[in-house]
Amino acid sequence: MCFISCVNDEEQYNECIRHIQHLSVPSHVQIELLPIRNADSMASGYNEAMIQTDAKYKVYLHQDTMIINKNFLYDLLFLFTNHSHLGMFGVIGAKTIPDNGIWWESLRTAGKIIEHRSTYRYLLFEEADYAYQEVQTLDGVIMATQYDLPWAEIPFNGWHLYDTSQCLQFIEHGYVVGIPYQPFPWVLHECGEITDTKTYSHYLNIFKEWRNKMKES
Repeated sequence: MCFISCVNDEEQYNECIRHIQHLSVPSHVQIELLPIRNADSMASGYNEAMIQTDAKYKVYLHQDTMIINKNFLYDLLFLFTNHSHLGMFGVIGAKTIPDNGIWWESLRTAGKIIEHRSTYRYLLFEEADYAYQEVQTLDGVIMATQYDLPWAEIPFNGWHLYDTSQCLQFIEHGYVVGIPYQPFPWVLHECGEITDTKTYSHYLNIFKEWRNKMKES
């Protein structure tokens, strides 16, 4: 099982690692930590990591993502071994993607998370009835996979929309993307306040064009 992060802040990443090291580990599972530094984009960094590891299960997470569910590894194995069609899961996202591409503006947001900006917030959306709920997109804060598909570093050569585009690629290949039932939040996101709205808007336009081409093909 490999934990993959694009890293440019060693202090944040060390805290992320400390949380991983405190997880309960099944006796037959080996844990690998794979930081990618100096990546040109999130997608290119994740593709680089995918080539470097032979782990069946990969957990792509931000360097500021703290896993607070101590049984995360057991939950991951339960989900993937019992649901072979579940290609990828995360903790928050949406069951529908609005035309503008902004998942949190969907009428069917799903999952839960604690995030820390200027203060702590508990985001609670639609909950799964059983093991997981099917969604169209996940937030890239954490994305766990049991199958490998290349990330679309062209045209997503930056730090936005790599997550939604990857979810749609998994669905296009016949896999299910889901958010598990969480009796409590599995993740704390130390995301801070910095938001580059201009760059995000640029990649939203790229995503809309990319999605339209996918629908036409």
